[in-house]
Amino acid sequence: MRLTGNCEMHFADRLVACESAIRRGTSHVTDAPGPALARLRLATHLRTLRDERPAADVARAMHWSLSKLNRIENNKVTIQPVEVRALAQHYGVRDEAEVERLVQLSLASRQRMWWREEHQLDDDYLNFIAFENDASHIYGYQSSYLPPLLQTRAYAEALTASLPRKPPQEPRVQKVVDVRMKRQETLMQRLAGDNPPSLSQAVDEGVLLRPIGGRRVMLEQLDHLLEMSRQPTVTLTVLPLALGAHPGLGGPFELLTFSEDNDLDVVFIETPGTDFLITDEEYTSTFRQIMRSLLETDSRGDSLEEAVARARKTFVQDVRIRG
Repeated sequence: MRLTGNCEMHFADRLVACESAIRRGTSHVTDAPGPALARLRLATHLRTLRDERPAADVARAMHWSLSKLNRIENNKVTIQPVEVRALAQHYGVRDEAEVERLVQLSLASRQRMWWREEHQLDDDYLNFIAFENDASHIYGYQSSYLPPLLQTRAYAEALTASLPRKPPQEPRVQKVVDVRMKRQETLMQRLAGDNPPSLSQAVDEGVLLRPIGGRRVMLEQLDHLLEMSRQPTVTLTVLPLALGAHPGLGGPFELLTFSEDNDLDVVFIETPGTDFLITDEEYTSTFRQIMRSLLETDSRGDSLEEAVARARKTFVQDVRIRG
């Protein structure tokens, strides 16, 4: 994650793919989604309603710029409820119940969630956080450090400070860590709710042995992993060093899936230079397959306990030696 950037989400392919689902009546417009899904569904539905009408003609009739219409249909911006009603009228939608469903999607999409106040962060990262808040299953694979949603604050500070080589107290470092902690807080609230999401993460064993922040920080972090793994819907798989080559060696990623929208997967890839948010099923399906293969390596479900025990032994011995 970077504090500034020029990356934008590209949803055109996703919107086109959704149109057929909407025509079949399977767009789930009647559900009560969070802001991210609501905005995507509304954008998809409005694009479908336009059908073969030239975008320039619609924009002119609505007294909008063509850019505004394109940004609405490509899920770049929200649209006000009054504008939704006017656009539906222009498209000839006579069913008031259908218009009201679109208005409700508009209202849901415009909820002011905490991440929308983080103006210094990349759009792709903010959109990923929004989707994460709606996801029914949160997957991830990490090969260099522990999953962001499972990091202690001390671990996160040491890790984040190492990337720009800044002290942990530096404001930019604290901003990144604060957002990560807010993501965790949001997750914990959802885990304690009536319909908790599932969290399935896979990490290479070397991640548990890398002393980020020092040995004492790592001992605290390992205890936190065990505590989180006791949550009924949380699974952490550790890929042993002896495993050799495996599908995850292509690089780390985070994957979100949604029970309310089986046609949508969201993949987030973070790099030092830029972030990538992927929703095109042609590409996200590959990450689903990779994740499935990685989780299947832990057939007995005890890889975490065994790996943590080995790592703790290493760090405890080192702490004793150093005093």
